[in-house]
Amino acid sequence: MSRVPLHDPATAEGRTKDAFERVRAYYGMVPTLQQALAPLPETMNALWDLSLATMKEGRLSEEMKRAIFVVTAAAGECDYCTAAHMLYLFRFGWSPEDCADIVEGRPSTRLDERHNAALDFARVVAARPAAVTDELCDDLRRHGWSDAEIVEIVTTVALLKYTSTVATALDVPFEKVMLPLLQGPPFHRG
Repeated sequence: MSRVPLHDPATAEGRTKDAFERVRAYYGMVPTLQQALAPLPETMNALWDLSLATMKEGRLSEEMKRAIFVVTAAAGECDYCTAAHMLYLFRFGWSPEDCADIVEGRPSTRLDERHNAALDFARVVAARPAAVTDELCDDLRRHGWSDAEIVEIVTTVALLKYTSTVATALDVPFEKVMLPLLQGPPFHRG
């Protein structure tokens, strides 16, 4: 149960309604994360703008950004965001087991060495940004990542850290479509 009341999109007015409509146009519904952010419609709009810009700008593919989101969410112990972005990876042919590999720090068989190196870097950024070293950045460059792409990886992690902080701290409820995922890897832990 959410630690704050979720705002019903059907009763939204003003800026909150406008923000909900933008999100609904993309997803076909208003996720519980946005419903929890309803008391701050300008923040919700700004986060939405940043999310769209992060997904559109740069050279990383959507699949790679979603994989970065999954490893970042897992590092922040945000099952809501992990499940949400796993659903997007499924659209690219990933399985729950493929997602479990990257959540648990194993190289993905779906990705090449270059992209696995980027996920390793993203895990460090997500877990402890102060642990990023010149050597880690140099290793990415040796794998063919440009400075702009390194910035893109970092900003992709930063966006998801913000989102997962909100979802976790407010205990945002899972969407119904996420619930079956919680029974399998990487969530089923016992």
